Amino acid sequence: MMRVVFAVILLVAGAVQEAFSQDMLSRKQMEQDLDGMVGRIVYSHVNAYHYRSKEEWDVFLKEMKSGLPDSLSRFGFWRKAEQLLVFMNDAHTRSYPSAFYKEYTDRGGLFFPFTVQKKEDGYYASEIYGDISGIDTLHSIVSINGMPMDTIYAGMKKQCGKELDFLDEKAICGSFPYYVWKVYGWEPPYTIVYSGSNATVTVQGVTAAQLEKGDPLSQKKEVCSLSFPNSTTALIKVADFETMPRGYYRKFCRKAFREIDRRGIKNLVLDLRGNDGGDSRYAEDFAAWFADKPFRIASRTLWKVTPEFKANFAQLYIPGVMRWAKFLYGINEHTDAIWKTADGQVAVAEHKERKPRRSALKHPKKVFLLIDNDTFSAGSMFAAMVKDYNLGTLVGQPTGNLSSFYADPLMWYMLPNSRITFQVSTSLNVRPSGKLDNDSIQPDILLPEGTDALEYVLELLPQ
Repeated sequence: MMRVVFAVILLVAGAVQEAFSQDMLSRKQMEQDLDGMVGRIVYSHVNAYHYRSKEEWDVFLKEMKSGLPDSLSRFGFWRKAEQLLVFMNDAHTRSYPSAFYKEYTDRGGLFFPFTVQKKEDGYYASEIYGDISGIDTLHSIVSINGMPMDTIYAGMKKQCGKELDFLDEKAICGSFPYYVWKVYGWEPPYTIVYSGSNATVTVQGVTAAQLEKGDPLSQKKEVCSLSFPNSTTALIKVADFETMPRGYYRKFCRKAFREIDRRGIKNLVLDLRGNDGGDSRYAEDFAAWFADKPFRIASRTLWKVTPEFKANFAQLYIPGVMRWAKFLYGINEHTDAIWKTADGQVAVAEHKERKPRRSALKHPKKVFLLIDNDTFSAGSMFAAMVKDYNLGTLVGQPTGNLSSFYADPLMWYMLPNSRITFQVSTSLNVRPSGKLDNDSIQPDILLPEGTDALEYVLELLPQ
């Protein structure tokens, strides 16, 4: 699925817009920007060395610098710099090739025409975009443009910023056309060699619009929707927790659950497949309508406190009329912890449990939560909350990031020479159980690849 590509498009407005991808940078300029990137991450991040020690960072950075050419285009340098962020292994600390992507598509640049599926015996063509003939889906791919597929995949993995290997594989295979452009910059025609007969095929490319048309996740959807698959079951789909203001989600819940209670519905299916996150408070608002016990979205949140972070946090979370009244900040556990913590230190905010709504206790329901590898950030936190408090049964695939993870990228920086922008996570959200592990949220019912979780659940429920 080309979700990554289209997420990039949405971020174009916040990126540098002028065409500069071919402007050249000297080795000295690149070294300065790499040092600047590391310095800003260490300054703003809760714990930049969580997954890699400082010694590992030093070695990685030294090797990266030693491998730099005398000059490199800005886009070429971005490819290098992103490897540093991928090495860090924090999916929310990242950069975006938005300006480069826009420049490429504006001039009519084309993309590789199909995704791939990685199997034990090799790589196979999967979803084909556009009207491209001659693509073999039965034989494994040996090479593209003369490069072996294992080498291609290894190069792509260095620039895939997921937090777990299986998530990297899903992203690379499902967004293969994007990664061909992003990592290697290849343009059509593409020369493909297959196994077996060793047949060689040359194929043309497809447009970004053709890729988007073929991606179900890219199609415009309602942010929240309610339907009734049968007389005993309600289905609520939530695309994200960020597109609309908080009032929208609250209003939706109020109307939806009133209708659910009016109909005497006993089974509730929540579909968070593809939910790419947002504000975790909105997720808590949802849970209050069906939870049968007090709950919380996380056990605690750690914030890296700096003057710049405080300013950004206040602008985002504190109403303007209250920002001058620092003595009022103590009414919230987050603001209280942040403003009591010295600059350069880490504030710890313990989350309070939230009570469910009385109507949820009056009208108990059997709850199923559908998740997949694209259930990310606040969507994954929602899944952790449901699992840790036993609020429902999780069905589908593991979520798209770690169960406790770094998030809230409130700090943005632009490197002085390359003018590349990147964001830095300022918080660590620890799952409700308090467990700080290196795994994603696992479903209670793990379904085989290709099995529709909604169809599976509906077959379990009475009509």
